[in-house]
Amino acid sequence: MSFDQPKLGQIVWAILLIAMGMLLCVKTPYAIREAPGSWFLSFARYFIAVALIGGGLKKLYTQYFSKPEESSGEQ
Repeated sequence: MSFDQPKLGQIVWAILLIAMGMLLCVKTPYAIREAPGSWFLSFARYFIAVALIGGGLKKLYTQYFSKPEESSGEQ
């Protein structure tokens, strides 16, 4: 499998999305200490983290398991 520039950029972006989601999960307990009793803040941060991780995994999945586009000879 060869990596062309656009595909490599998409893979790097997917890895960054996953890393940011994981970092948000790690940092959430420390942020909650600053505002105790705020259940909405905790929910929102974990929700965003799950969305980032899910988006990054979906992007990686589509990059590795998508079929190459074939140009059709039909007009």
